[in-house]
Amino acid sequence: MTLSDTAVREIHARGGRITLQRQLILAALEQLGGHPTAEEIFQFVRQSNPDINLSTIYRNLRTLQEQGLISPRWFEEDHRQQRFDPALHADHYHFRCQNCGRIVEFDSPKIDQVVAEYAQSNQVEVCSATFTLYGLCPECRDREGTK
Repeated sequence: MTLSDTAVREIHARGGRITLQRQLILAALEQLGGHPTAEEIFQFVRQSNPDINLSTIYRNLRTLQEQGLISPRWFEEDHRQQRFDPALHADHYHFRCQNCGRIVEFDSPKIDQVVAEYAQSNQVEVCSATFTLYGLCPECRDREGTK
């Protein structure tokens, strides 16, 4: 099942409608991978729909976010620029290479445990969590080591 298929089901289940623009944005997220920015999504979508404008992309990203289908992410180097991540799976965490910008997603039961312990000890409900590690990916680390 693709991201687009799952999102369409979720949107219809909530009584929403799936517009062409939303389908194109979801397809872009699926095909681009790597947590693209709104501008990267815009450039990708324009290849198949040259009439779309950037404000339409932003408006639909906001709608998809409000529906819980995508989530914005900010990474250290570009803290002013949102990147978008499909939110159809459980919380996950990120590693970002400080050299090449590569983003790697990972799960961690230990981080999940910290979140659960925090929620219990502070009597709060944690709805989502973000955690990002920064460093060098294996390729960049190897290149740095050869200098």
